[in-house]
Order: sequence, then structure tokens, then C-alpha cells
Amino acid sequence: MRWTRKAKIQKACALLPGGDVLYRQIQRRYGRLNADPFKRLPQHAAMLRRLAELGFRAEGARCLEVGTGHVPIAPIAFYLLGADEVVTVDLHRRLDTELTTEMIRRLLDASGRVAELYDGLVEPAVLRARLAGLAALPSGSPYDLQSLGVHYAAPGDAARMPDEDDTFDLSFSMTVLEHVTPPAIAAILAEARRVLRPEGFAAHLIDPSDHFAHQDAGITRINFLRFSEREWQRVGGNEFSYCNRLRAPALERLFTDAGFAIERRLRTVDERSLAAVERGFRVHPDYRDYDPEDLCTTELEIYARPRAHARR
Repeated sequence: MRWTRKAKIQKACALLPGGDVLYRQIQRRYGRLNADPFKRLPQHAAMLRRLAELGFRAEGARCLEVGTGHVPIAPIAFYLLGADEVVTVDLHRRLDTELTTEMIRRLLDASGRVAELYDGLVEPAVLRARLAGLAALPSGSPYDLQSLGVHYAAPGDAARMPDEDDTFDLSFSMTVLEHVTPPAIAAILAEARRVLRPEGFAAHLIDPSDHFAHQDAGITRINFLRFSEREWQRVGGNEFSYCNRLRAPALERLFTDAGFAIERRLRTVDERSLAAVERGFRVHPDYRDYDPEDLCTTELEIYARPRAHARR
């Protein structure tokens, strides 16, 4: 689908009463919304391996997810790894019980693949016991998920959590922060620093690319950088297509400004976008001072810990 057509559909859905339901139906029929757990689990397993290298283990942990989405794949994965509790917070109540129930069935049917994916990250006996608990779940509804220690807070605000200081071991998100305004990211990270234990971690997988390029091969992953902020807000400034367009250095600064020390960062530079810049692709003046590789970083992983001197 041409990106301009998709932008018009998203904008129309955002303006219509009940547009969220309509857009979900469009995503299920024509988009990438489905119940496949393995669209997310490899990324999650890779994140856990990097966290393990820094000293984090999921077993017994209390985790906070920013941005649940339609299917809570990562919270279920943390349950399987032995986490005590996962609180998953979303601004909108979009968890789909039907899709979640199907996701759990597919996950159970592929338990061997799950064991291979998380090999070395969870004791086999723990995984077997947790799979049995998952198999006994009546459905993937938020109510039933509570029996697994997965608590769905939506509508919720990850910048204003009811929890006390120093009560979580991990705050994480997976391709969420690119959809959040910069002031809101700053508030979310400040709150994460408050609720994380001194030895806790923040782990965030961020996709700072033009998301329209995911389905339109005719544009590069930095196509949206040619627009002014005002122009881009007219195109994608709605709840279904908003991307903040922050580049990697700006995203990393938000973490350090919030009192985190970044222990590991991984950047992926999109070669096609880089080649376009080298051929003269014109970005808006707002982005002209960025190094080409910073402009063309389209995958970013940040692993950070609260700075001791920054904590209250």
C-alpha cells in the first residue's frame, strides 16, 4: 500500500467515532496485526540475553512494561521465564482477548521452539511449570491474565505509577517510545527511575524509522525527515500514525537527562537510507546538523541503570 493512502486511512479512523475498532479490523485484515507470538519473541529473547550479560535475570523479578498493544506477548514471555509479576501499562485499552487467547494457543503448540529460544535464560523445570500454568488459563482476557501475575493497567499512565519507590527490577518497552511525544518520554523515564530499584534496569527497543516504509517499499526509512514538524503533524499527527522522529542521539539524551547511565547501546544503520543521503536526499533543515549515520539509525536498543547520584 502506498504510504500516502495509509496515512489518509489512519487520519480518517482517528477522526471517526469508534475509529479505533474500525482501524483494528483494517489491521487484522490487511495489516500486520495477528496472533503470531514469534513476531516478537526473538526480539524479546535477544533483549533478555543482553540483559543477562549485564547481570539481570527474569526469575523472581517484578517488571514494568510501557505500552501493551493488542497482544501482550512480552508479559507472557516474562511469566514463562519465572517473573513474579509483570505490570503492563497502556494509554489506550486495546488488548484483544481473542487474539491473545490464540497467541497463547500457538505458543503452547510451539513449546519446544520457546525452550530453544530461551535456552540458558530459564531453568527447564521453571519453564515446564509455567507452561503448565499457561495451559490451564481459561482465556487471554485481562482478568484471567492476573492469575499469571500479569496485570494490565489501561487506560494508564506510565509517567504516574501508583507504586512506591524502588519496587521494580526492570522497566522495558518494545517499539513503543517512537510513538510517544518527547515530553512524555522524559516523564516516563523519570518515573521509571523512581520506581526502579537501585540495581534495576531500563531496557528499550526503539524503531526510529518512518513506519510507513514498513509497508511501502517505494520510500526509504527516513522519508519522514524531509518534512517540517508542522507538515508532518498534518500527515501523521494522530493516534494511529504518530511518530516523534527523534534521532538516536536525542533519544539517548532523554535517558541521561532522566538520571540513567547507559550501559549498552546498539544501533542499526539502514544502508538504503544512508545511500539515499549520500546521493543527495534532502532532509528538512531541522535535521541537517545530524551525522548521516545518526539520521539513518533505524533500530536502537538502550540498556541503562539508574545513576546512583541521581536517585533521591
